[in-house]
Amino acid sequence: MPRAWLLLIASIALGSGCAARPVPVVPPAPVVVGAKPCAAPPRPVLPPVDRAMPFDAPANVDALLRRDDIHRSYAEALEAALACYKRQIPEGR
Repeated sequence: MPRAWLLLIASIALGSGCAARPVPVVPPAPVVVGAKPCAAPPRPVLPPVDRAMPFDAPANVDALLRRDDIHRSYAEALEAALACYKRQIPEGR
């Protein structure tokens, strides 16, 4: 029996080297673009809304309109930062 095991192990070792293997496909290396940091705006501090007053109270309406203006200017600044990064991308990508 030990001879059979030895013969079995030897035939497995020799036979496994003859198997056809597919050629591995190596993906291309990613292109790294060195981007310069662009100025991002800090998060704005929004004026609070008074919860004790009705939603359409003049003080709350004024606070909501100021919040809307702040949100709009913050969104424009974020879009400007994004455009700064997009300008750094080489053509054809």
